[in-house]
Amino acid sequence: MTPLPPAVPSEAVPAHAAPFAIAELRTCLVRPQRMLDVVLVERGRLVASVLQPASAIALAAALLVCAVAFAVPFGLVEGLRRGGHVAMLFLGSVLLCFPSLQVFGSYLGVRLSIAQNLAIALLIPSAAALFTFGFFPIHWFLLYTMSADASLTTSGVRIALLAVSLLLGLSHCNRCLFLDPNLKAFRSSWPLWIAWQALLLFITWRMARALDMLT
Repeated sequence: MTPLPPAVPSEAVPAHAAPFAIAELRTCLVRPQRMLDVVLVERGRLVASVLQPASAIALAAALLVCAVAFAVPFGLVEGLRRGGHVAMLFLGSVLLCFPSLQVFGSYLGVRLSIAQNLAIALLIPSAAALFTFGFFPIHWFLLYTMSADASLTTSGVRIALLAVSLLLGLSHCNRCLFLDPNLKAFRSSWPLWIAWQALLLFITWRMARALDMLT
């Protein structure tokens, strides 16, 4: 007789992730490095917080702070005048497009509150801001080491790094939406989400032109 496989210990079975407590999200204000865990690492707890309306409000506030604070260093590389441009580019574009997401989501029967939809949308600029924070030392180094006649221009480096950050932010949000089994509401209306992201990319491009970030 073939022996039966050993039983899996109960502690090895993953439990449902608990949403972030409000105290944990407040801790991010005094320990900014904790934002990496909240936004990028602990995806299960992030989704659990979105699904809880009370937690979604606190999460949206934390993501809003993240989208502003971590975007500033990249902009400051090119001077104080551009300090807030990256936050305006990513966060401003999402906030401009958010009403359309809420209205059309309601029309198609996506049963998520305004706070929950906002928390999902703010994943994009907050994740993108964290990636720009990772890129800003590289941006600074290249800015001050490239000669004036180099084939690689300052604007080219800026555009490339910002584009990569935005695409990674979109990828992270999609990973939460389409890979996590708990967020079925958006998967059932995936054409809405894809169309909204296309609109967001267009508005972000227009925002970059308005902020003179493409030259």
